[in-house]
Amino acid sequence: MSVEPQQQAKISFQWQWNWKILLFAGIFFPITLSLAFWQLERADEKHALLDTYQQKKLAAPVSIAEAMEFPDQQYVRVHLNGEYDNRSVLLVDNQVRNGRPGYEVVTPFKASQGEWLLVNRGWLPGGLDRSVLPDVDAVSGNVTLVGYLYRSPGKQLMLGEDIWKEGAGPKIIQNAAPENVSDKLSIPFYDYTLRLDAGMPGALETGWQVVNVVPGMHTGYAVQWAALSMALLILTLVANSNVGAVLKHRNLYTDKKPEKQK
Repeated sequence: MSVEPQQQAKISFQWQWNWKILLFAGIFFPITLSLAFWQLERADEKHALLDTYQQKKLAAPVSIAEAMEFPDQQYVRVHLNGEYDNRSVLLVDNQVRNGRPGYEVVTPFKASQGEWLLVNRGWLPGGLDRSVLPDVDAVSGNVTLVGYLYRSPGKQLMLGEDIWKEGAGPKIIQNAAPENVSDKLSIPFYDYTLRLDAGMPGALETGWQVVNVVPGMHTGYAVQWAALSMALLILTLVANSNVGAVLKHRNLYTDKKPEKQK
């Protein structure tokens, strides 16, 4: 009887410490695992945000006075009556839709009750010559608007400093936050911008993206980070033990073991 299978069967699992691999895994395993859980949390946040938006989208619009009583005014649908101030139309730069660069048009609006709001009228495409601004139709007279309130949840990304031109006329800006525009125009604007419903007076191409990344993508990222964590664990096990040799020899022993005679 050959002694080779017996020698192979005697191989047992042993640790063979590789401190460099252990240090590497000790640093990066917690990072990759925490990133996986963070992506799952982001997915839950986006689900909650979309649910809130859908619920408020179905609600009947309320007045600004009523909206002020709400603890959370984000996405609350409102109606208001008043006039556009066409002297200072704001063109928010670097707004891309369907692969085309353009601007979001924001116009100051004075409500009949005296409140000032910034109304986001929607998107206009930009031309190849950035020195030529798109034509924005002025809306005159008293109008009734319906839309939803919106405020950016975080600090807006600035690709450069806004340079405000003096006098009337369109102004290309990057930051249309009410507090920023209030400082520039010396008008106390309401804390939230009104995003117009389609078909309202002055509305352009509406239909804003509620979340920049859909929840499913965050879940996919979480799976990728979790897979990387698992791969790091397997690498650490293989590099710090003889598990590879054990499995190899067990497979060889199984392959060479004679079949039982019938």
